[in-house]
Amino acid sequence: MTPMRVALMMGGCWVIPTFISFLPIMQGWNSIGIDHLIEQRRHNGSSNSTSCVFMVNKPYALTCSLVAFYIPLVLMVLAYQRIYITARAHALQISMLQRAGGAGASTPGTSGASPGVGATSESADHQRNHRMRTETKAAKTLCIIMGCFCLCWAPFFVTNVVDPFIGYTVPEQLWTACLWLGYINSMLNPILYAFLNKSFRRAFLIILCCGRKRYRRPSIMTSGTTCTATQINGSTHVLNGCSSASKLLLWFCNTRPVPV
Repeated sequence: MTPMRVALMMGGCWVIPTFISFLPIMQGWNSIGIDHLIEQRRHNGSSNSTSCVFMVNKPYALTCSLVAFYIPLVLMVLAYQRIYITARAHALQISMLQRAGGAGASTPGTSGASPGVGATSESADHQRNHRMRTETKAAKTLCIIMGCFCLCWAPFFVTNVVDPFIGYTVPEQLWTACLWLGYINSMLNPILYAFLNKSFRRAFLIILCCGRKRYRRPSIMTSGTTCTATQINGSTHVLNGCSSASKLLLWFCNTRPVPV
């Protein structure tokens, strides 16, 4: 996830809606062929007042709904299918490695092996298990967020496609309810992110509390003592002269699996 990819993704979030919503509506492409229906609904019966009526024709309803909802929905389903298959494969590999490690430890003649080998194996198993739990939690978080998105916006986009093909007979109250259900998804996103992710929760607290220091991560450079470290078997070991917090942070940074 490079800065260029982030910039492209954020740019796409603005460019794509511009081409499927703002530009066509401002050019009136959504009302081609249904201008007479819009005029009929714009005038409120016998009164002289007019109301703002938004209706879309069949081509625009299909195109907008496909690009904004149905195609992303299919891509998300395919992505989650791959995530599920990969997670199952990782779980099977971890289970096989654990069984092989247990069998190796109980095999006669291996009791004289170097204790460092067993410790290294246990450390590797622990890191694999920790990473598996982390990936599973991340997948569940994404599943909840995307599930809420689909549940909130599916009624609107289904109604948006069906209405032009049934003569625009969907009740106005149902339209309003589906639209506001989609807006509710925007309200749920900050709550879901803050509830399910510690990093987002800390960032929200920093923003809402005007950057108070108690919500920021402690820095290992704040300690007045100098930390020395050495490399042993590819891992960093902290020597004397460090505070307990600094040791904990250094250990965490060197043992935490890097997320993909």
